[in-house]
Amino acid sequence: MRKFPIILLVDDSKAFRLFCNGIIKKSVKWARIKEAEDGIEGLQLYLQFKPDITLLDMNMPKLHGKKVLEAIIKNDPTAKVIVTSAYDDNQKQSIVNELIKKGATSFVPKPMNRTILMKAIKDVLHQNKLSVNRKKATKSNMERTVVLNTNYD
Repeated sequence: MRKFPIILLVDDSKAFRLFCNGIIKKSVKWARIKEAEDGIEGLQLYLQFKPDITLLDMNMPKLHGKKVLEAIIKNDPTAKVIVTSAYDDNQKQSIVNELIKKGATSFVPKPMNRTILMKAIKDVLHQNKLSVNRKKATKSNMERTVVLNTNYD
Protein backbone atom coordinates (compact mmCIF):
# COMPACT_ATOMS: atom_id res chain seq x y z
CA MET A 1 0.00 0.00 0.00
CA ARG A 2 1.11 3.55 -0.70
CA LYS A 3 2.25 5.89 2.05
CA PHE A 4 -0.50 8.32 0.99
CA PRO A 5 -3.59 6.28 0.07
CA ILE A 6 -5.73 7.15 -2.91
CA ILE A 7 -9.48 6.90 -2.35
CA LEU A 8 -11.87 7.07 -5.28
CA LEU A 9 -15.46 8.25 -4.73
CA VAL A 10 -17.85 7.18 -7.49
CA ASP A 11 -21.33 8.59 -6.92
CA ASP A 12 -23.67 10.75 -8.99
CA SER A 13 -24.68 12.73 -5.88
CA LYS A 14 -22.40 15.71 -5.35
CA ALA A 15 -23.75 16.05 -1.79
CA PHE A 16 -22.74 12.47 -1.00
CA ARG A 17 -19.28 12.97 -2.49
CA LEU A 18 -18.85 16.11 -0.35
CA PHE A 19 -20.03 14.20 2.74
CA CYS A 20 -17.50 11.40 2.11
CA ASN A 21 -14.73 13.81 1.17
CA GLY A 22 -15.12 15.71 4.45
CA ILE A 23 -15.08 12.53 6.55
CA ILE A 24 -12.06 11.08 4.77
CA LYS A 25 -10.02 14.29 5.02
CA LYS A 26 -10.59 14.39 8.78
CA SER A 27 -9.90 10.70 9.37
CA VAL A 28 -7.33 9.41 6.87
CA LYS A 29 -4.11 11.37 7.00
CA TRP A 30 -2.70 12.47 3.68
CA ALA A 31 -5.37 10.67 1.67
CA ARG A 32 -5.61 11.75 -1.94
CA ILE A 33 -9.25 11.78 -2.99
CA LYS A 34 -10.46 11.42 -6.57
CA GLU A 35 -14.11 11.88 -7.54
CA ALA A 36 -16.31 10.65 -10.37
CA GLU A 37 -19.95 11.52 -11.00
CA ASP A 38 -20.86 8.58 -13.22
CA GLY A 39 -19.84 4.99 -13.86
CA ILE A 40 -17.75 5.61 -16.97
CA GLU A 41 -15.72 8.38 -15.33
CA GLY A 42 -15.33 6.18 -12.24
CA LEU A 43 -13.93 3.30 -14.26
CA GLN A 44 -11.56 5.62 -16.14
CA LEU A 45 -10.26 7.11 -12.89
CA TYR A 46 -9.87 3.65 -11.39
CA LEU A 47 -7.76 2.49 -14.32
CA GLN A 48 -5.70 5.70 -14.24
CA PHE A 49 -4.96 5.86 -10.50
CA LYS A 50 -5.47 2.29 -9.18
CA PRO A 51 -6.82 3.60 -5.85
CA ASP A 52 -6.34 1.81 -2.55
CA ILE A 53 -10.09 2.01 -1.92
CA THR A 54 -13.05 2.75 -4.17
CA LEU A 55 -16.41 3.81 -2.75
CA LEU A 56 -18.91 2.87 -5.43
CA ASP A 57 -22.62 3.69 -5.72
CA MET A 58 -24.77 1.23 -7.63
CA ASN A 59 -27.39 3.44 -9.27
CA MET A 60 -25.52 5.84 -11.53
CA PRO A 61 -25.86 7.34 -14.99
CA LYS A 62 -23.92 6.14 -18.05
CA LEU A 63 -22.72 2.85 -16.49
CA HIS A 64 -24.41 1.00 -13.62
CA GLY A 65 -22.34 0.31 -10.52
CA LYS A 66 -22.53 -3.49 -10.99
CA LYS A 67 -20.91 -3.14 -14.41
CA VAL A 68 -18.24 -0.84 -12.94
CA LEU A 69 -17.55 -3.36 -10.16
CA GLU A 70 -17.26 -6.21 -12.65
CA ALA A 71 -14.84 -4.24 -14.84
CA ILE A 72 -12.70 -3.19 -11.86
CA ILE A 73 -12.46 -6.75 -10.51
CA LYS A 74 -11.74 -8.16 -13.98
CA ASN A 75 -8.88 -5.65 -14.34
CA ASP A 76 -7.64 -6.01 -10.75
CA PRO A 77 -8.91 -8.99 -8.71
CA THR A 78 -7.29 -7.55 -5.56
CA ALA A 79 -9.18 -4.23 -5.80
CA LYS A 80 -10.82 -2.99 -2.60
CA VAL A 81 -14.32 -1.75 -3.45
CA ILE A 82 -16.80 -0.60 -0.83
CA VAL A 83 -20.28 -0.51 -2.34
CA THR A 84 -22.62 2.20 -1.03
CA SER A 85 -26.25 2.16 -2.03
CA ALA A 86 -29.81 2.43 -0.75
CA TYR A 87 -31.85 -0.77 -0.77
CA ASP A 88 -34.80 -1.71 1.38
CA ASP A 89 -34.39 -4.41 4.01
CA ASN A 90 -36.16 -7.02 1.87
CA GLN A 91 -33.63 -6.61 -0.96
CA LYS A 92 -30.51 -5.90 1.07
CA GLN A 93 -29.21 -9.39 1.93
CA SER A 94 -29.59 -10.86 -1.57
CA ILE A 95 -28.00 -7.76 -3.14
CA VAL A 96 -25.10 -7.82 -0.66
CA ASN A 97 -24.48 -11.52 -1.34
CA GLU A 98 -24.46 -10.87 -5.09
CA LEU A 99 -22.05 -7.93 -4.76
CA ILE A 100 -19.65 -9.88 -2.53
CA LYS A 101 -19.67 -12.74 -5.07
CA LYS A 102 -18.83 -10.21 -7.80
CA GLY A 103 -15.82 -9.02 -5.77
CA ALA A 104 -16.97 -6.17 -3.52
CA THR A 105 -14.96 -5.90 -0.32
CA SER A 106 -17.88 -4.59 1.73
CA PHE A 107 -21.28 -2.96 1.55
CA VAL A 108 -22.37 0.15 3.44
CA PRO A 109 -26.06 1.00 3.09
CA LYS A 110 -27.31 4.54 2.55
CA PRO A 111 -28.19 6.56 4.45
CA MET A 112 -25.15 6.12 6.67
CA ASN A 113 -23.46 7.98 9.45
CA ARG A 114 -19.82 9.05 9.73
CA THR A 115 -18.88 6.26 12.14
CA ILE A 116 -20.01 3.48 9.83
CA LEU A 117 -18.34 4.95 6.78
CA MET A 118 -15.02 5.49 8.57
CA LYS A 119 -15.09 2.01 10.10
CA ALA A 120 -15.53 0.48 6.66
CA ILE A 121 -12.70 2.57 5.16
CA LYS A 122 -10.32 1.96 8.06
CA ASP A 123 -11.07 -1.78 8.03
CA VAL A 124 -10.20 -1.96 4.34
CA LEU A 125 -7.05 0.15 4.79
CA HIS A 126 -6.04 -2.12 7.66
CA GLN A 127 -6.63 -5.18 5.45
CA ASN A 128 -4.33 -3.64 2.84
CA LYS A 129 -1.60 -3.15 5.45
CA LEU A 130 -1.98 -6.73 6.67
CA SER A 131 -1.77 -8.05 3.11
CA VAL A 132 1.40 -6.05 2.44
CA ASN A 133 2.96 -7.10 5.74
CA ARG A 134 2.21 -10.74 5.06
CA LYS A 135 3.37 -10.35 1.45
CA LYS A 136 0.25 -11.87 0.03
CA ALA A 137 -2.40 -10.13 -1.99
CA THR A 138 -4.93 -12.93 -2.21
CA LYS A 139 -8.55 -12.05 -2.18
CA SER A 140 -10.12 -14.64 0.09
CA ASN A 141 -13.55 -14.39 1.60
CA MET A 142 -11.91 -14.33 5.03
CA GLU A 143 -10.39 -10.90 4.30
CA ARG A 144 -13.72 -9.29 3.46
CA THR A 145 -15.74 -7.11 5.79
CA VAL A 146 -19.42 -6.47 5.38
CA VAL A 147 -20.89 -3.57 7.35
CA LEU A 148 -24.64 -3.86 7.67
CA ASN A 149 -25.53 -2.45 11.08
CA THR A 150 -26.48 1.19 10.78
CA ASN A 151 -27.87 1.56 14.30
CA TYR A 152 -24.75 2.61 16.18
CA ASP A 153 -23.13 6.03 16.45
